[in-house]
Amino acid sequence: MPNYRQIGCRQISAISMLAAVPYLLLSASQDVRLTTVVNWDGSGLRQYAVSCLKDRKDEVGSRLVERSRDFDQERWQEKGPVLTITRDWRPANLAGEVPGSSLHLSGIVQKPLSIFTHYRWSEELEIYRDTATEVETFGEEIALLDYELKMPGRVLPDTVSTNGKARGGTVTWELSGDADQYTLAATSRRVRWGYLLFLVYVVGFIAFQVVHYTAQVIRNRPRRI
Repeated sequence: MPNYRQIGCRQISAISMLAAVPYLLLSASQDVRLTTVVNWDGSGLRQYAVSCLKDRKDEVGSRLVERSRDFDQERWQEKGPVLTITRDWRPANLAGEVPGSSLHLSGIVQKPLSIFTHYRWSEELEIYRDTATEVETFGEEIALLDYELKMPGRVLPDTVSTNGKARGGTVTWELSGDADQYTLAATSRRVRWGYLLFLVYVVGFIAFQVVHYTAQVIRNRPRRI
């Protein structure tokens, strides 16, 4: 079973892993996955899952903790020679606290006649090189980061930024350490079920009244003798 514990108080730094991924973490790990979950109310989840060989756990673990002190939950899980460290952060206002990000909602106020709410997520994600030397950055194109974005409803494929792959409500990008910054964006739409049910009720009520009134008119019509 994974070990689950609280990390402490959140303190966001200028080079926090909320907005920047350390290049040396990518190069020292077997697999790095960053997941961003956008909830319908603007809250969300930011999660790092980093896998490495056990003999590199001190190096990888220290780099991960150093740059993600603002994350408040952690899990460790071992499988054979591989250790996976997962760190979570769950803000009430995701875009308001992830530097370089924005979340735009197009709801009932903006489009009162639409049965959909649209969500547009965009962020600038930096690959932070820090103290990486020229030797350490050799082969940077194979230092990979898997980025996964989960949105409310269904993602619209035509709105996904370069090289993103959309499926249902999820977009994935494979990013490499040979770029300093990436722009990641996508739009999804979610059915306003409450609004839709209200419209069905209104239309049904009007239809019932029309049928009821028509039946009354027919019943009250004078009969021919």
